[in-house]
Amino acid sequence: MRAGVYQLFEIVAWPALAWCMLELPLRAVSGVSTGIMATAVTGGCALGTVVACRWRGHALAAAEANVSSR
Repeated sequence: MRAGVYQLFEIVAWPALAWCMLELPLRAVSGVSTGIMATAVTGGCALGTVVACRWRGHALAAAEANVSSR
């Protein structure tokens, strides 16, 4: 069940990451700098969530493999 929860968090984080990576260059090109820091922080949080979920998912899979090999 835990692995499924991490996958769910990752699925939710991907659209936020994609949106921020699209919005940041658009703001830079258009010259609208208000809110650029909030977008960058949100994108950083989304990226951190994706990385952490993948890392934790691999750690759980390795732990399950170790338990089942005993």
